[in-house]
Amino acid sequence: MSEGDSLFDEVELDEDEARRWEIGREHRGLSIHDFLDPVAGPVDRKRLFAAARAGRLRLNGQPAAPGSALRVGDVLELQADPADLGRREAAELRLLPGEEGLIVAGKPSGLPFAEGRRPGRSVVEQLRRSHPGARPVHKLDKETSGLVIAAPDAGAEAALLAELRSGQARVEYFAIVRGTQREASGVMDVPLGKRRRSDVRLEPDPERGEACATEWRVAEALRGFLVLTLVPRGGGRSHQVRAHLAALGQPALCDALYGEDDRLLLSQLKLDYRGKRGRPERPLLDRPALHAARLMRGIRVAAEAPLPDDLAVLLAQLRRLRPLR
Repeated sequence: MSEGDSLFDEVELDEDEARRWEIGREHRGLSIHDFLDPVAGPVDRKRLFAAARAGRLRLNGQPAAPGSALRVGDVLELQADPADLGRREAAELRLLPGEEGLIVAGKPSGLPFAEGRRPGRSVVEQLRRSHPGARPVHKLDKETSGLVIAAPDAGAEAALLAELRSGQARVEYFAIVRGTQREASGVMDVPLGKRRRSDVRLEPDPERGEACATEWRVAEALRGFLVLTLVPRGGGRSHQVRAHLAALGQPALCDALYGEDDRLLLSQLKLDYRGKRGRPERPLLDRPALHAARLMRGIRVAAEAPLPDDLAVLLAQLRRLRPLR
């Protein structure tokens, strides 16, 4: 469930409290998002889209999308407090137990990994705040939740990286995809690359791509959905698991970057679903169903991150509504 959706679905706003702006020449051509950005200071895109889906963003009396371009004389209406559109503080890492000699944390979806322009809002910065000198040994995408492993010093970092490269240690991922079971397991061994250097998305590129492979197996089969366990060989690279799932024709559920729908609704799973009158339906999930679950050293679990609430709720609903009969 999206926090932005719940905020705009549940808050009742008196019509007199709606904010309205008549667009002048100085704002001609701006998108609604760019117009509101200095008003809300700055705007959280996810919250703005949630407001639009809830029907609280209107242009000339009609529902509007955040990317709509403004013209002179347009009347923009926001049926919400502009402060509710502001960006939230980034979620915090949660330290977790693990083997001696490891620094282990759980990363929430939405927290960037690398340091950026906004200080204190990344995995690296938060980890080094609690453990100065910590050296992360694998990277998670912003949208991916789960286990972050760091070494306390250069020697421990080199040793763990060597284990990951040789296969003595491995990071196991949990994913939910659409589809039916054809094989119990396999290996996706396809080089991946980017069309342009500035791209985030990886694509199969047998000629110029970087060689990489991801092992996968079906952990649980449901009606129309599969729960997979995946292991990127050699420790993996950013977006490798997501790109290999897409290359298999089964991108992670709600991974819009790799061709999936951007959210899953309960009404898509439950035929007799009845929503609350006058309220848009909240999504069960609105980010990729991918989670770094555990670090294995040989056959033992060295560290583990439990499923976050959004994935746990989704899995429970799928087991209830889509069991194999």
